[in-house]
Amino acid sequence: MKYVFQIIFISFFLTSCSFLVKKAANIQDINNVSGKYSIGTKRMVWTDSTRTNWYLDGYGKNRKLMAQIWYPANPETLEKQSQYLDNKKALTNTIKLQGYDVPEILTNQIGNVKCNSWEDALPVLGKKYPILIFSHGHGGLRTQNTNQVEELVSHGYIVISVDHTYDAGFVEFPDGEVIYSYTSRPNDEPIIETPEQFYTRFSYRVDDIDFVINQIDIFEKYDVKISSIMDKSNIGVFGHSFGGLTSVYAAYFNKKVKSCFVLDGWFEPLHDSLIFANLNKPLMHIGQNNKGEKQFWNDINFEKMNNFIRSNSDLSILIDIPGSNHYDYTDFTYFSYVAKKLDFSGSVHTKIMAKIMNETLLDFFNYTLKEDKEINLNSYSQKFSEIDIIYTNTNK
Repeated sequence: MKYVFQIIFISFFLTSCSFLVKKAANIQDINNVSGKYSIGTKRMVWTDSTRTNWYLDGYGKNRKLMAQIWYPANPETLEKQSQYLDNKKALTNTIKLQGYDVPEILTNQIGNVKCNSWEDALPVLGKKYPILIFSHGHGGLRTQNTNQVEELVSHGYIVISVDHTYDAGFVEFPDGEVIYSYTSRPNDEPIIETPEQFYTRFSYRVDDIDFVINQIDIFEKYDVKISSIMDKSNIGVFGHSFGGLTSVYAAYFNKKVKSCFVLDGWFEPLHDSLIFANLNKPLMHIGQNNKGEKQFWNDINFEKMNNFIRSNSDLSILIDIPGSNHYDYTDFTYFSYVAKKLDFSGSVHTKIMAKIMNETLLDFFNYTLKEDKEINLNSYSQKFSEIDIIYTNTNK
C-alpha cells in the first residue's frame, strides 16, 4: 500500500478550489448499491486485554482497535450520512510521512465523497444475516473497499472491519488520539524488522481478526439489536493485499470462519509450512497475476498463491484480470480518472473492476454462507471479457 495516499492526493487535489477540483478530476462518489437494503453503520473502540498494543514494548499494555460495522438498516431511521474518512488532518499528516507535502485545505475534498451508509441507523429486525470480516492492506484503511462493503450489505450481509493499529495508514479514536503506521512510511525511517519480528507483527493482524470473531460472540454488550440479527454460525473473511493473506491465515486457523475471498493478495510471506497445506474451506482469489512486462508481484508471490490454492480440497477459484493494477482492487483508483493517467491504475476501466469485484464477492459468499445457487463461472467469462479463469476446483 506504499502509494495509497499519493493516489488519494492526486485524485482529489488538482487545485485549491474545491469546486474546480471536483469538476476537473471528475471525482466519483461511492457506487450506488444494487441490493434492496438500506445501510447503517456504527463505529466503536474495542480493547483486547490479552495482548499489548503492539509487538514492540512501550506502546500500551492493551491492544486498542477502531472497529466499524455495516448492517441492513431500517430506511425510516436514516438521519446522518456517513463520511468516507473520519479525519482529514490525519490524512494530511500520513501523506507527509510518506514524503508528500500537501496543504490541509486540499485534503478537505475527501469530505465530498458520499457513501450509501447512515450513521447509527436502526437495523432491520426479524431476520439474521451472515457476517463478513474485512482486512485492509498494508498502510491501508478499514474503509478502503467501501464500494464492496456497501454492496454486500445491501444484499443482506453484516460487515465488520478494523484498522490494524500501527499497520493502518492512520487510525483515529473518538478521544482524538491518532496513531500512524510505523511500517508503511518509506520516507520517514520506517521500523526495520527481522523476519521473526515481521511474523510477530503479522500475527497481530491475524489475532485482530480472531478478536473480532470473539466480539461477535458477545456483541449484545455493544448493541443488542444488531446482535439479534447476526447469523453467528456463518462467518466469512475477505481482504486486500496483506489483508488477503491475513484473511487466509484467519480462515486456516479459526474454525469459525467458513470461507475466504482474497483481492490481489500478498502471498510472499506465506510460511513455507503452509504452501501446500489444505485449507479445506471455500477459497477464491481475483488479482493481477499476469506475467507480462509490468509485474507488481514477484514470481514467488504467484507461485506460493498458486500452490496454496491448488492444494485446497474444497471449492477453489483463481481468476486473473490481465492489465489490472494492485490498487484497482480498492476504492482508491476508482475516485478519479487521474489515477489511471498517472499509471496507478491499469487498463481495465475502474467501473468494470468494481463490478467484477462486487459480483464475484456476492456470488461467492451467497454460495458459501447462504447456500445459494452455484457460482456460474461461464457467465463471468461471457459477461467480462477482461477476466481469465486460471484454476477451478468446484468440490464443496
